[in-house]
Amino acid sequence: MQNVKLIASDMDQTLLTSAGTLPPHFDRYLHRLGEAGIEFAVASGRPLYTLQETFPHFSDRISMVCDNGGLVYSHGQLIGKSLIPEEKYREIVQFIMTKTDGVPVLCALDAAYINATDAQYSPALLPFYHQLKKVPDLLTQSLAVDKVTIYFPNKDSRKNSERYFRPVFGKNYTVQVSGETWLDIQNLGVNKGRGMRILSRHFDIPTTQMMAFGDYDNDIPMLETVGYSYIMANATQGMAQHAKYRTRSNDEFGVLHVMDQVLQAQEG
Repeated sequence: MQNVKLIASDMDQTLLTSAGTLPPHFDRYLHRLGEAGIEFAVASGRPLYTLQETFPHFSDRISMVCDNGGLVYSHGQLIGKSLIPEEKYREIVQFIMTKTDGVPVLCALDAAYINATDAQYSPALLPFYHQLKKVPDLLTQSLAVDKVTIYFPNKDSRKNSERYFRPVFGKNYTVQVSGETWLDIQNLGVNKGRGMRILSRHFDIPTTQMMAFGDYDNDIPMLETVGYSYIMANATQGMAQHAKYRTRSNDEFGVLHVMDQVLQAQEG
């Protein structure tokens, strides 16, 4: 652990508690990491504007792999993005609307957009997309989109992924299950692992000197990219094969537990 130079963490069910709050004294840990010369990055399916509101006092001191790698932001600077062409995201939205019961969400750089007819799902979307806009028709929107998210109210995202989306879109796009209600479609090769590689080049830190924490499928590319990979005790079934180590659950502050070990190894 003495050579770790960057620590990255997923948000939901990893860094955040089950109540959706940051662990206690997290600001102190960020200060200690900075003093030790260790970069911190949050890697999330959430967009930049939501992450900036979650870390209002730290957003210019840390890195953010947003939208599962669709946008990478570091110390107040945009260092990477991958936008889906308009005609492509419209094809995806059309498929969602005609073939499934999912709710299409266009994740643009400024806000998340939904059809006005799906306004009833706003309470489920707002905790993740703080800037949520309702429009008459998604198919007519011209936006800077880095991710198409599908919200499945029936909590069957994995079934829909295997039945519809991977067979149709899997060859040309990254299709990731991000939760029991969430499915994300992005440009091919875009994921949290790509975000780690962008940060590696930006900071000139080898991925072997990076550490990452995760709990769900969309964390797999990140865990398989870094040298020190941890799953949470509350990680979903099957995640153990994608990480080298295991830490305490999110509600037991497992990320901070390992941070302590890293800091002790480097401060001592």
